[in-house]
Amino acid sequence: KATVSVLNWALATYTMADEQKWVEIWELFDSKGAGSIPKVDFLACVRALGRKYTEKDMNDKAGGLPDPVSKDQFLAFMKEPYTGPSVDDLRTALTAFDGKDCGSLPISQINMMLKGMGDKLTDDEAQIILEGLPQENGQVNIEKMIEFLNPPLPSTNPDMDELRKEIEKEEEAALAAEMGET
Repeated sequence: KATVSVLNWALATYTMADEQKWVEIWELFDSKGAGSIPKVDFLACVRALGRKYTEKDMNDKAGGLPDPVSKDQFLAFMKEPYTGPSVDDLRTALTAFDGKDCGSLPISQINMMLKGMGDKLTDDEAQIILEGLPQENGQVNIEKMIEFLNPPLPSTNPDMDELRKEIEKEEEAALAAEMGET
């Protein structure tokens, strides 16, 4: 029992390299160096770092955080052990629906799962995901779906200058759109 506890502790701990990745991604979201970001960006930042909490779990864990969220609050949040779903968990779940054991699922079944299970999506939200899935003859390959839902994390060795440029472009476009609306 003690070995299991030590193993769980070791798996739940983080390294300085992890913290450096967290700070790098934080800085992408805090491009102006304000030391805090809006809560909606905090949630996106956490997801960008591979934490795939359900909406309910995220509300439970982050519900008490202020808006905006400070860098220290973000780092404290990231230091908490994460035991969320893994890619293998997703593979197991999707494979359970593959009744024909053919390695793919009908798009109609995926649509039903998106709108009827877990964090239920609206028709429009489900349609956006369905349009992005690699489909062939009304079927989606499970492995390709997993790749689509779990893109590589940008924190492995990102080109920080390029990522900053992309964020600045998005911010400029959002500001331009906002100015056009008023």
